[in-house]
Amino acid sequence: MATGPFLPASLGSVQGVILDEMRMYVVGAYGDPAWAEVMKRSGRPAGHEYLSDKVYPDQELGLLAMQAAEVAGMPLADVLEGFGEALVPVMFKYYSILANPRWSFIDFLLGMEPLLHSALHLHAPDALPTRVHATRTGLETVQIVYESPLRACSAVRGIIQGAALHYGVEVDVIEEKCVLRGDPACVITVTGQ
Repeated sequence: MATGPFLPASLGSVQGVILDEMRMYVVGAYGDPAWAEVMKRSGRPAGHEYLSDKVYPDQELGLLAMQAAEVAGMPLADVLEGFGEALVPVMFKYYSILANPRWSFIDFLLGMEPLLHSALHLHAPDALPTRVHATRTGLETVQIVYESPLRACSAVRGIIQGAALHYGVEVDVIEEKCVLRGDPACVITVTGQ
């Protein structure tokens, strides 16, 4: 089994809108030349575009993230976390019908698994099932258990941070367990303030 966040074999598919968001994240964080280099290192022709309504093998996202980390000289976990944070506004823009406008930050965390599942499977029915189970453990505390063969817990942490920004709350995020450290699942405790 691979030790990095993404397994080498394709396990499902991902929507083009997610891959295009990776492009926008890389361009915004590191510039157009960085994205051009990511494409080159990924073996894609100059000017290659990901179509929003098309589905691609999920390994494409892993390839782009790994190349972006190399080009930026950043740890892969940091790139994935930044990408997850940048993904939240896209979720609310494209999938606002899936999120209740009356939700609080805690409600968002509790509803994150069905929201992500619905969003990811809207155009990609064979996308990997999301396993981001959230349980309220206190008035302002939620425990999130993330299990996925993609092992992209950093992106989940980024989504949590992006949601906190969206709702205007400060949060403490503690990753108690992590598959990348040998645990069977990632366990993240989030406390809103």
